[in-house]
Amino acid sequence: MSLSLKAFAQACGAATLALALMLPASSAIAKTDLWPILKQQTFGDRAIQAEDGMVVLEAPSAIDDAALVPLTVRVPPHVKQNLKSLTLVIDNNPDPVIATLTFGPAAGVGGERSFSTRVRIEDFSHVRAILETEDGNLHMASKFVAAAGGCAAMMAKDPDAETVDLGKMIVKTFPPAVDSNPIWSGQVMIKHPNNNGMQLDINTARPIPARFVREMTVKRGGELVFHMKSTFSISTNPNFRFTFGRGEDNDLDVVIVDTDRTVFAGHSDPAGS
Repeated sequence: MSLSLKAFAQACGAATLALALMLPASSAIAKTDLWPILKQQTFGDRAIQAEDGMVVLEAPSAIDDAALVPLTVRVPPHVKQNLKSLTLVIDNNPDPVIATLTFGPAAGVGGERSFSTRVRIEDFSHVRAILETEDGNLHMASKFVAAAGGCAAMMAKDPDAETVDLGKMIVKTFPPAVDSNPIWSGQVMIKHPNNNGMQLDINTARPIPARFVREMTVKRGGELVFHMKSTFSISTNPNFRFTFGRGEDNDLDVVIVDTDRTVFAGHSDPAGS
């Protein structure tokens, strides 16, 4: 499917667009190892310890719908350190760095920690989770996912219908099965089309203007769990599952900002509801 330069530029940052223009078409990009370039752009010369068991990435090897690919990142219980950041990368997506989370004091320690969401994958690609621990070390887990067309697929629904109840948010908390476990779980769901500027309107065959979730801040009892910066690779109607540390007040407050600078806020329902 062809894509105008204007629509591509709208969806991608200037740096990503410049990289794309220097490379061949999509089929050739899929055969090019972009990771050394992406690593240098994102982490510079910092060493990354790969597949060392400090972080685990769960992703399907193949999937039918490339616009809804589930990803789960887990930090095993044997990792006792506080977490500083988590970066998710899809090498062959138009904007490869799909989300960066910066953790706060309410992120928790003392059990398994995790983060899950659904993403779009435009071409067969390695997916990577790079974890930074409090000592400043970087650890990476990766999976190869055979999925394509998730970013530029034509919208199957009327774009206007997708904006009904825009910003409606559900925030939930879930206590651990064992009361002594210091790690709780949370979930945030928001009604948002997360249009990326590459999709076509089913009625007009014209590109749908980009509008997607750009930032999310999650706090527990006023303390930061994490702040996330994300790109258009997050799927329509974003859905996030994550862990956080037990506190005296385990209610969650969530603020989401999209690329139109519209602010959406949500508060958790009673635990487990």
